[in-house]
Amino acid sequence: MLFVVWQCGSALYEGPALSNRAVWRFHAHLNSGEFEAICNEADEVLAQGENREELLDVLQAVHRKLGDAGEEKFVNLHVDVTTNGTFILSQYATTFDQGKATETFTWRKSGRTLKLYSYHVESRVFLQQ
Repeated sequence: MLFVVWQCGSALYEGPALSNRAVWRFHAHLNSGEFEAICNEADEVLAQGENREELLDVLQAVHRKLGDAGEEKFVNLHVDVTTNGTFILSQYATTFDQGKATETFTWRKSGRTLKLYSYHVESRVFLQQ
């Protein structure tokens, strides 16, 4: 029990800074069209097989529709400690070239680094033709 409390506390304390760095890196790769690099740095669950192909499709569509990511504003953080690891869910309000979006990242914490576990983006731009 003490381990779980320590992991959760550690993730809450370090989470925002770790998440900000990870999101900055994610956006740098996205803006450069380096979608493979995002997959290569992602958690093994996301970086292999059908999940990898789906992530590549999503990243390409996001970049095609929204353009380059600009300013991101940290909105929220949630930590979940399970037997499968420590997960940090972080949400950002991001301004892209073509409009605003809400991005939700789920990261698996590994030491002092975060690996992308899932990515979700919502924007009104996707509703436009």
